[in-house]
Amino acid sequence: MDSVANNISGGTFRDVIQAGHVTVRQCVSGEVRAPRVPFMAPAAPGRLVDRLPVRAALDRAADARPVRAAAEVAVVTGPPGIGKSGAVLHWSARRRGDFPGGVLYADMSPRGALEPADTRSVLESFVAALGTPRAEMPADPAPLAAYYRHLTAHEPCLVLLDDVVTAGQVPPLLPGHPKSMVVITSRLLLNGLRPVLPGSEPVYVRLAGLDDESCRELFLDTAGRETAAELTDRGQELLRTVIPAFAGLPAAARLAGARAADPLEGGVEEFVRRLLALPTFQEALTVPDDPHTYSLRSVFEDSYAALEPATAAVFRGLGLNPTPEFADALVDALAGGPEAGARARRTLLNGNLLERPAPGRCRMNGLLHEYAAALARTDAAEAAAVAARITDWYLRRAAAAERLVSGRWRRAAIFRDPTVLDGVFGSEAEALDALEADRENAAALTGLEFTRGHDLLVCDLAEALRGFFFRRKHHTLWVEVAERGVRAAERMVEARAADAADAAGAGPGPAAGGAEDAGAAGVAETPDDASLVLARCHYELAFALFDQGGAHSVERAGHHYGLALSQARAAGHARTESSALEGLGQVAVEQGRPQDALDCFRQALRALGDLAHPRGRALLQYHMGRAASAARLHEEAAEALLGARRLFAELPVPDRYNEARALTRYAQARLAADRADEAVAPLDEAITLLRERGAPKEEADARLARGDAWAVRGDETRAREDWRAALDTYRTLGSVAAAGARERLGEGGDS
Repeated sequence: MDSVANNISGGTFRDVIQAGHVTVRQCVSGEVRAPRVPFMAPAAPGRLVDRLPVRAALDRAADARPVRAAAEVAVVTGPPGIGKSGAVLHWSARRRGDFPGGVLYADMSPRGALEPADTRSVLESFVAALGTPRAEMPADPAPLAAYYRHLTAHEPCLVLLDDVVTAGQVPPLLPGHPKSMVVITSRLLLNGLRPVLPGSEPVYVRLAGLDDESCRELFLDTAGRETAAELTDRGQELLRTVIPAFAGLPAAARLAGARAADPLEGGVEEFVRRLLALPTFQEALTVPDDPHTYSLRSVFEDSYAALEPATAAVFRGLGLNPTPEFADALVDALAGGPEAGARARRTLLNGNLLERPAPGRCRMNGLLHEYAAALARTDAAEAAAVAARITDWYLRRAAAAERLVSGRWRRAAIFRDPTVLDGVFGSEAEALDALEADRENAAALTGLEFTRGHDLLVCDLAEALRGFFFRRKHHTLWVEVAERGVRAAERMVEARAADAADAAGAGPGPAAGGAEDAGAAGVAETPDDASLVLARCHYELAFALFDQGGAHSVERAGHHYGLALSQARAAGHARTESSALEGLGQVAVEQGRPQDALDCFRQALRALGDLAHPRGRALLQYHMGRAASAARLHEEAAEALLGARRLFAELPVPDRYNEARALTRYAQARLAADRADEAVAPLDEAITLLRERGAPKEEADARLARGDAWAVRGDETRAREDWRAALDTYRTLGSVAAAGARERLGEGGDS
C-alpha cells in the first residue's frame, strides 16, 4: 500500500471527498464571490504598428457593453502569422482597466494549430485564477461551468481565447456578467459560433496583412532605423522591392528586421540584397495567391543560416519540444549548460526567433516552431537523440517534484537512485511552480512517447507526474496522462503474452530491481514485470479519477482499483494489492457503503502482512475510523482514530499534519456520538498542530468543528468566535466552505 492515498491524509494533502461535496452545494447556492482578480494575459510581443481598424472594432464592441444582456463576443480571424494574438494582447493591455473583474487568458490550441485544448482543463485554470482552491472545484463539467459563471457574475471581466479551433470550445467559457467581453482569435472563420451563442451575436473582425508602409515601419524599427531616409538611394530602392514580399506579416517583418540589425551582417542594405537573392524569396515576389508561406520561409531560412552551429542545434532541438513554449532551463539543457544556454537564448531572442511571454519562459511563433521541427527531422538519428534528451529532462523534473511532494513507494527506475534527482529543484514550491508552467508540455510528451512506442517510458511519466497533479489539481490533464499510461501498460502485457519466451516474467534489465528495503521510498521490492506495471498504471488512473470526484469519476475509479487489485495479485505485489484495496474502501465510503469500506480497509491491512510500512498502517487505521464513524459505530471509530493519531506520532519523522487531522476526525466522531464534552480538547490540540504546520484551511475546519462543540455545550459566545475565525480564513482562501460558516452565523448573501 502506498504511503500517500487519495484522501485527506498524506503529507499536506487536503480532504478531497469533503471538498467535492461542499463545492456542489456552493455551485447551487450561488454564495461564493471570486476572492481574486486575475490578470492572466501574457506580455504582448514587440511593437504594434497600424492595426487601427481592429483596435477600433474592438473598442466599439467594448463600448457597447453597457446596453447588453449577455457578454459581448468578438472574433478576430486571419491567416497564421498575420498578428492576431499580438493585436489582441496590445488592445487588452490598453483596455484592461475597463474590466474590474480581471483578464482571463487561455491558449486554446497549445499543442498545435488544429489540436483543440480541452475546455474543461481551461475552465479549471480559470476557476483557479479566480481564487478557488483546486481541491474544491466541482468535479463534473456542467457544474464547473456553472460555478465559473457565478464567479464571474459580480464584475465585468475580459476573457481572451487565443487560437480557438472549434466553436464548441467557447460557450462554457462565457463569463456570467453581462458587461463582460470575450475576444477570440482564430485562423478559422468559426461559422458555427452563432448557433452555440443564442444570447449573443458575435462581432467578426477580419485581420488583413499590414500595408507596405506599416510593414516598412515595423521592419526599420526592429532593424534600429527610424526612417528609410537613413538609407542610401539604392538602399531605399531595394527596400521598396523587398517589403511587398513580407506579405503584410508582422512576424516576417520582425524577423527580417532583427537580421538587418546585426552590424556584422552588413546592415539593412546588405541584408536586403542577400534576402532578394534567395530562391524562395523570389518566389514570394511572384506567387500572389498564397504569399504567406513563401515570405516567412525565406526569412526563416536567412535567419537560421546566420546562426552559429551550436545555436542552430539548439534552435532545431526546440522544434522537437511538444509545444512552442518552454522554460529557459530547457534551452540550457539543449545547449549544454547555463552559460551556453544564455548565449543561445540571447541570440535567438535578439533575432526574434524567440519571444518572452513571461520571466523565465520562451516561446516560438507557431510557424517558426514547425519550421524548426522540420529542420530537426532531416537528420533522423539526431532528432531521435534530441527527443530522448528532451523527454529525459521532463521526466527528471517530474520525478524530482514527485519525490519532494511525497515519500510514497514508486515503481519507476528513475526513483531507485535518489542522487539522480538531487539538486533539480531547491524546494517543493519551486518544483510545483516549474511544472505548473510546463504542464501542457508534460501531458503532450506522454502522447508523443506513446506514438513512438516507448510504453514503459509513458508509464514512468504518468507515475512521476502524480505528485504535481495531485497538489495542483489539473484533473483533466492528469486523467489524460493516466489513461495513456494504462494503454501503454496494456500494450506491454499484450506483447509479453505474444512472446512465450518472455511470458515467464521480466528478467534483469534497466527496468528491474531486486528485493530491497521495503520502507525506502522509490525502491522496488520485486522485479518489475508487465503485470505490476499495469497494476500500478490502473492504480494511478483510479487515484486521479477518485481525486477528480463526481459520481461518474468515482465509479470509474472503483473499476480501475479493481483491475489494479487483480493485476497486483497476479504480480504478487503486496504493497500494490493493499493500495488497491484501500482505494476500493475509499470508493465505498464515498458511495455510502461504510461497512464495505471497513471490510476493504481490513483486507488492505492483512495484505501488508509483515511488510515494513508503518505509515501505510497509520493511514489505514485512519480510514477505518472514518468508515466506522460513517457506519455510526462510534466507539470503534473513536478507537481507530485515536490509534491512527498515535501511529502518526510514532513515525520515524512524526506526521503532525495527519496527527491533527486524526484528532479533528475523532472530535467530529464524538460530536456524532452526542459526546461534545469529549470533542473540545482534541480540537484544541489539532488547531495548535495545524497552525504550527501552516495549514490554514484545515485549521479553519477544526475551528468550525470546535464551534459546533461549543454550541452543543451551550456556549454561544465561544461558538460564534470559532465560526467567525473559520469564516475569515475561508474567505481569505476563497474556500467554498465559507457557506457552512455563514449558515452557522446566520449570515446570507455573498461573501
